[in-house]
Amino acid sequence: MTSGDITQRIEAVLDAPDDQLAAELPGLLTEIEGETEALLLENPALFARITQRMDAVDIGAFAAEHPETVEQFQGMVWTGMGLLVRASPDVRESITEDISVNFEATDAPMTGHLEVIEDEQTIEGGTELLETPDLTITGPADELVGLITGTVDPIQGFMQQKYRMDGSIQKGTQLASTMGQLTELLPS
Repeated sequence: MTSGDITQRIEAVLDAPDDQLAAELPGLLTEIEGETEALLLENPALFARITQRMDAVDIGAFAAEHPETVEQFQGMVWTGMGLLVRASPDVRESITEDISVNFEATDAPMTGHLEVIEDEQTIEGGTELLETPDLTITGPADELVGLITGTVDPIQGFMQQKYRMDGSIQKGTQLASTMGQLTELLPS
């Protein structure tokens, strides 16, 4: 199967109703396992479509019904974010300290982590929780996904108590700046 074929199939599933997305996306993501980075490099707009689709879905309900699919979604998101960092000298230069963050949804079985790594000037993430994060962010799944994809302003969201953050406000502000730069780079 060519990358064009798999891209078309993923695009079609992203346009499908949530139940079809849940039924078909896991198989497609399994097919591209180990090839995700190459696929996203060849098709940068696909990453933007995936993040847009995440924002359109009731992630809390979706995660409760399809936790494995949400984990696969997260894997693709973290791969895409890492690619955006590598492609942007401005974002890399903004990474001036290590920051580790755990995300925990309060309304769904969804957890994850993000690590901003100064020495490597990169961002990595995953679905497991870190043992000793600098920050822990908890809230509804939709708000957490919005923080990652840029549809929730991190400062306003915190001030409006859409989520809770435990840890250093200074590190939270630095993380917000870096993530803001990343989401501005998403292809439209």
